[in-house]
Amino acid sequence: MRTALAVVCALFLAGCFTSEDELIGFWGANTPLQDGVWAHWPTHPDGTEWDIETWRGPIENTRRRYESGEENFPHQNARFRALHENLYLVQLPREDGVGYGVAWTYEGGAVVSYHQPACSDLGEAKLAEHGVRLDPEGFCRVTDLDQLEAVMRAYLDALGADIVVDGVYRRVG
Repeated sequence: MRTALAVVCALFLAGCFTSEDELIGFWGANTPLQDGVWAHWPTHPDGTEWDIETWRGPIENTRRRYESGEENFPHQNARFRALHENLYLVQLPREDGVGYGVAWTYEGGAVVSYHQPACSDLGEAKLAEHGVRLDPEGFCRVTDLDQLEAVMRAYLDALGADIVVDGVYRRVG
């Protein structure tokens, strides 16, 4: 199970939009998820969920971050920022900076699905239009929240129905 969790974490960080510093601060963060016990299911490349959960534990909102005292929580200290209704930017601190993805919430914040954008999927012209470059390691650095929101909207528009959910969390208690 730990190997599967490591693979999921690596996928979450592959080719993503990043920044050196957090762009979603305390006052800009939203808290759409319910506190409680949650379980996590990654998805296969076709978007179907795995048959077994890979993590289970309590998640709570602490200073507008989602945290768990349970070991190996894949999205420790994540912050959410609303883009539209149930669609959110998700900020995740990493050892070498900050990564960003998107998430959709359902059932009043009791279910969340997420997608880790591969910035290379947007294409060089669209990235350049938003002042973002693909670096040699495959990451796209963003420098401010307005830029991040604009490039993420462009990404979502470009991929449309081709976006594959990378994982799902459900509140189970």
